[in-house]
Amino acid sequence: MTDVQKLRKFELAAKKRRNSIYVIYEGYREGYFLEHLEKHSDIRLNPVHCNGGSANSIVINGIKHSARDVCVYVLFDEDFESKPNHKISNETLEGLANEWRLDKDALTKCPYKQLQIMNKKMRNPILIVSYPQSFEGFLLRLLNNPQIETFEGKTTKQLKQMIDEMTDNVLLNNEDIILIQSYDKKIIQYKEEITKQKKSESNYLERCRFLESKIQDYERRINKVSFMRFLHEKLPLPVITARRNEILEIEILLKAFGL
Repeated sequence: MTDVQKLRKFELAAKKRRNSIYVIYEGYREGYFLEHLEKHSDIRLNPVHCNGGSANSIVINGIKHSARDVCVYVLFDEDFESKPNHKISNETLEGLANEWRLDKDALTKCPYKQLQIMNKKMRNPILIVSYPQSFEGFLLRLLNNPQIETFEGKTTKQLKQMIDEMTDNVLLNNEDIILIQSYDKKIIQYKEEITKQKKSESNYLERCRFLESKIQDYERRINKVSFMRFLHEKLPLPVITARRNEILEIEILLKAFGL
């Protein structure tokens, strides 16, 4: 490889790093929303899905990635603050304050949705807290539907139900329907195989667990089709960008994707 080729390779690698972001998140819907934004962007998304994690584990994961030479974002729900076993520990808050070059006790009594305000220099990891309560509450704020003015007083479960009703009422196109039908066929196929496996004496439990995990995967894919259609219809990019001056969290996300 010539010196010119080496230099070109280095420049491309540097450009690739600059045009990338890392996002640590917990829920599947958060991941789908990130994909929705990425479709409009030249920024490469590096998703880090912490399925079933706590706010503490998610923030720790963000701190671990903070040494990277790209922006690192941490996305989690406000309601972790009310769950003793899922809260951010004081030790982790001290570590976060250290990353942001603040006094070690600066964040210990700060409400979660105000933590990012303390990060005035936008140092890694950059926090995005979904509220009220959850990512669904964040979506409802973004939609700004006058019929849901009282959502701020609702529980996480109620907010999820409100978004579920909206996604259930979105009309799917033919491509969506065909995709869901193909997933349904796979689910039926796996369920039939589970029935057959249960009649077998050899290693059926291990095989059944594998098949059940495949069924769950395809059920998530079906939910993703409906949710992505909901985002496409109800939250296209112009609707999202129109709220950037009102909602700090969406402004951070839009800038993350260069939008």
